[in-house]
Amino acid sequence: MSSPTHLADRIRDAHAPLRIVGGGTWLHGAGPWAEATPLPVGDLRGVVEYAPGDLVITVMAGTTLAELAAITGEQQQMLAITPYGSTASTIGAVVATAAAAPLPFGDYTMRDLVLGVQVVTGTGAITRAGGRVVKNVAGFDLVRLHTGAFGTLGVITEVSLRLHACPAVDVVTMGAVPHAEAGALEALLPRLVANRAPLPMLLRGAPGEAPQLWARLSGNPARAEALRRQVDALGASSLRDVPAHEVRETLLHTPDDAIVLRARTHRSDAVPFVRAARDAFPDGTWSYDPARGSLRMVLPAQAAAALDRDVATWYRLAASHGAMHTIAVVIDQGRTAGSLLVNPRTTLEEGVKRAFDPRDVLNPLAPVSRPARKYADR
Repeated sequence: MSSPTHLADRIRDAHAPLRIVGGGTWLHGAGPWAEATPLPVGDLRGVVEYAPGDLVITVMAGTTLAELAAITGEQQQMLAITPYGSTASTIGAVVATAAAAPLPFGDYTMRDLVLGVQVVTGTGAITRAGGRVVKNVAGFDLVRLHTGAFGTLGVITEVSLRLHACPAVDVVTMGAVPHAEAGALEALLPRLVANRAPLPMLLRGAPGEAPQLWARLSGNPARAEALRRQVDALGASSLRDVPAHEVRETLLHTPDDAIVLRARTHRSDAVPFVRAARDAFPDGTWSYDPARGSLRMVLPAQAAAALDRDVATWYRLAASHGAMHTIAVVIDQGRTAGSLLVNPRTTLEEGVKRAFDPRDVLNPLAPVSRPARKYADR
């Protein structure tokens, strides 16, 4: 079985690049990654410390989301987000990728929930950042640096997480947006953006289907019922509560060979932003988060051939529809070294990488074949 000490020895002795592998459920994400020898860490599993009264748990990084849910569920507690992907994903990978999640409880992100990490750096040093308590102000915020670094700065071996009590009511509801082609969707978007209630919502559309409004209703029964009336007033038809397996299959599952884009712009541009995305990617499945002004687009694998052109079309159409702000787009899955949306590391990023992994042995990136071309967004 692996241990932090064993991993440190392997890293120090490595004469070739290493690719960190937890559950192996998302090795094709982000990148583009160089060829490397697998460094398995998935057997680093189990609870190190659990203080239910403090709503804090420390687990080994190979512990899966399903295992964490089972352990915390016994105490009527939970991790506030359920990331895209599989319940077989490991906590280490979820932290390393700062995994995105739809309809998060309390509008939390992964960076909000990680209190501390143990990391083996590219020099083989076993380090700790943060702590095992909610209030922690020790030194630089290296926890957030490692969260979302995709293992390029070190191998996460242990994670301390902030938990939340399971609310009395916690359901996901969904309804269709009627007459979408007649403008109901574009009429609804400004109302969703203007919403200030603690109500996580998501607009979702798929080819050949009417757009859907999804919402998470949680809290005590009175609060949940008030939120349900609020969703009802938005005009989505045939509202129904969605069972957990359907939420996972419809919202969370992403095909391994799909191209996934994440984009964001100012929320005031919601209408032209979403309209242009639908026009530029008619074969894509999209979901728009009105609280963040972010959109996730899942495209079939064959879309890769025209991806750069279609993204440029998205920018151009958004501007022609009246968008006034920059659109930031990244390829979350399916990137290649030749993609125009892949940028070389900045000088600052190179310096940070050298500090933690001077030999570039951990999750090295493939060389970018050409400079990224910047499309005008207006």
